[in-house]
Amino acid sequence: MVRAAVCLLLVSFLAACAGTSNNANVDKVRSDASATSLIDASVTGHMDRIRTLVENGAPLNVVTDRSTPLIVAAVHGHDRVAWYLLSEGADPNLADRAGRTPLIAASAQGSQRLVKLMLSAGATVNTSGANGQTPVSAAAEAGNLSVVKTLLAAGGNVNIAPGGESLLMRVVRNGDLLMTEVLIGAGADTGFRTEEGRTALTLARQNRHRDIEMLLVQAGAER
Repeated sequence: MVRAAVCLLLVSFLAACAGTSNNANVDKVRSDASATSLIDASVTGHMDRIRTLVENGAPLNVVTDRSTPLIVAAVHGHDRVAWYLLSEGADPNLADRAGRTPLIAASAQGSQRLVKLMLSAGATVNTSGANGQTPVSAAAEAGNLSVVKTLLAAGGNVNIAPGGESLLMRVVRNGDLLMTEVLIGAGADTGFRTEEGRTALTLARQNRHRDIEMLLVQAGAER
């Protein structure tokens, strides 16, 4: 209860601040010593160090070989750091050089707080990164069921085919029955075929996932 209240307070405050931040370091997309230091501090979650760096002009929206401060904070599960960076003007849709966005990173990490925070800050739910990965696919392939449900409620698309194979097929290959059920319930195409003619049902049978095979057949997948 307390955590939920704190998270709600943070999100509310972020919403109030998002449109008013005029920090001089918001639009600096460059790499320098202060950017490296900010990323280092975001890895460890050292808030005092992060505040000092930001107050002294460290660029928030910087893309280095190591990603961005906000993405690094998301990867390491530092929701307090992520909230602070966003409230100071960090871009929730700034991707790193691999095409990964903060929301994709948070979704893969499996943190509900971070995912909701990114969405509240304006993160694009169906953004596509490297190899067609999206927040939904990142969460689904990592087995983060509750995060997938949150993303779907925000308009996440289940009918994507990163790498030429549908998200449903990838989940089926992993043998994740509950995730398969959720994706089908959200409208996943059970009849999607790869260029080689494989389907989710094909994979279920090849990997002997009998429960998933039955679920797919019940959902209308062709035998």
